[in-house]
Amino acid sequence: MLINSVTILIMNNIIGSIQKIDLKDIDENNFSPRHVGCIVLSHDNKIVLQQRDQDAYTFPNCLATFGGRIEESENPMDALVRELNEELGAKVDEKNVISLGTIIEHDGNNKTLIYVYFWQDKENTITGCYEGEARYYENKEAAFAHPKIMEDVKWLLFECDRRGFFKK
Repeated sequence: MLINSVTILIMNNIIGSIQKIDLKDIDENNFSPRHVGCIVLSHDNKIVLQQRDQDAYTFPNCLATFGGRIEESENPMDALVRELNEELGAKVDEKNVISLGTIIEHDGNNKTLIYVYFWQDKENTITGCYEGEARYYENKEAAFAHPKIMEDVKWLLFECDRRGFFKK
């Protein structure tokens, strides 16, 4: 799918707090903690996102990606594989994960570095949702209707759609 100038304007207006960056331009060590986030596509081509609990410590009631903090001894891919296993029971082969790059999310005075990914569960390994509640969407527009969709989720959905990851 080609992105036209109207779509770019919409993306810029909707996703103002997200900045895609090149790791060559920053010192990753200036960001602590660092995070991973992933758009997951189910074996039957549904977008899988996480509805955070109303009493969640971070982002209560928000629609989020799966992922989390990179631990001290991990690289981003190790953290992603661990998080998808913890949150979905998924068995992720990292050769099937597609890196979408790195973004910085601006939240007031804070900046969060997030390594972002796409993964399709082609082998149907997801066993449940063990943090929040899994929400399944037919397309990105259906997810956008959620009243508390997070900015990084919007950016990632546009990027995955732009790259043709969502089958029509």
